[in-house]
Amino acid sequence: MKKFLRCALFLSVVCSLLPSAQPAAAATKASVVRVTLTSSWPTHSPDPMGLTYNPKTKKLLISDSEVDEIPSLWKGKNLFVAKRGGRLLATGTFKKFTHEPEDLAWDGKDQALFVTDDDLDRVFRVGRGKDKRLGTRDDVVITVLHTHRFGSFDPEGLAWRGGRKPMLIVSDSTNRRVYKIQRGRDRRFGTRDDIVKSFGTHKYGFTTAEDVAVRGKHLFIVSSRQTFILETTLKGGLVKKIDISGLGIKSASGITFAPGTDGGRSRLYLTASGVDNNVNPNENDGRLYELKFVDIP
Repeated sequence: MKKFLRCALFLSVVCSLLPSAQPAAAATKASVVRVTLTSSWPTHSPDPMGLTYNPKTKKLLISDSEVDEIPSLWKGKNLFVAKRGGRLLATGTFKKFTHEPEDLAWDGKDQALFVTDDDLDRVFRVGRGKDKRLGTRDDVVITVLHTHRFGSFDPEGLAWRGGRKPMLIVSDSTNRRVYKIQRGRDRRFGTRDDIVKSFGTHKYGFTTAEDVAVRGKHLFIVSSRQTFILETTLKGGLVKKIDISGLGIKSASGITFAPGTDGGRSRLYLTASGVDNNVNPNENDGRLYELKFVDIP
């Protein structure tokens, strides 16, 4: 009995020193407004990864970097345009420059789409060609970042902050860092005078950092393994952990903000890839969630 108690005490002490897998006393929790089965779209998205919002067209853009690995579901489409309520409106294909469209970020000023590829360690800028559509053969594509130049070899998450000092924000799932990249004097991304700053998320209990969204002066970071969303300042200071446990979300992958379908001015939209196709080659369980925040008294 004493031996058992010593073991229990030892485990208790060790666990108390480890980063928490979820917030012990979250000040905010999320609740579900709406769930869309992206897996049930006519052109399936079993593993929705990238997510961003175009406020001009009021449409969500979603990328799936794994669907081409499932022959029974692959229909040559890995870009999906949908209404906030989940209705699929259009599809496209990124294959001219990437087979791994891991995440998306929208530049509303220039009406351009940024796409990250965690196999090539690059961020691309995609502009529409003469057909005025994205994901078609006449897309105008340039590489704006080679992420390994600043230490990211698994760039999965992507966000864009416009304004007087534009910023690309990249989250690395493996080293759990968030990188903020601003242009230098040459006014170009991907050159030697880029201003790069970063911070780690492991100290806040994250074991992955799948995606990042910017809202005002705060960042919202999501993990495929943790049951909370991490809210930080732009410098990486902890603001709060938003509890998403109990919502049935499996492998959260993408995150963005947009007006709510329930009339809310701002709701958080989140994609979840579910079971990986390496575990179940026939899986088809992609989800799109609309969430709202509820303060806990």
